[in-house]
Amino acid sequence: MMQSTLQGRLVAWICAAILIVANVAGYAFDLYAMAWWFDRVLHAATIFALTLWLALIICAPAFRPGQPLLAAVLIAGLGVAIGAWWEVAEWFYDMLAPQNVIKGKDDTVIDIIMDTFGAGLAAALALRFMRPDGTTRPVSAG
Repeated sequence: MMQSTLQGRLVAWICAAILIVANVAGYAFDLYAMAWWFDRVLHAATIFALTLWLALIICAPAFRPGQPLLAAVLIAGLGVAIGAWWEVAEWFYDMLAPQNVIKGKDDTVIDIIMDTFGAGLAAALALRFMRPDGTTRPVSAG
């Protein structure tokens, strides 16, 4: 059984709070229209923050010590799945209330690529903030 470090949980909560504010600001100030790259960065950063939070706050006890590669693949897979479901939600939103949220298949694929990048970073960082239950040292990623 694994446990996340206090420092890891703090980082996860801070990242989640920052990205909630960034997402709200993106819609409130129409930052998506002002900067072409905003959507790309926000996809990667949001999936990073959400995946890191889930890995360290919710999922850490489910991982076994000595299997960092398995933990990393499962964490990254969780983030990619969340990103894919978000794209499905955008598609449904466009079907119900046509707002042109989806800018075409290239936009969707690039969003999923950015989600995958964020999920991979979250998996790598999460391993640095996990340790076997009852120890004080983080698990090595190698």
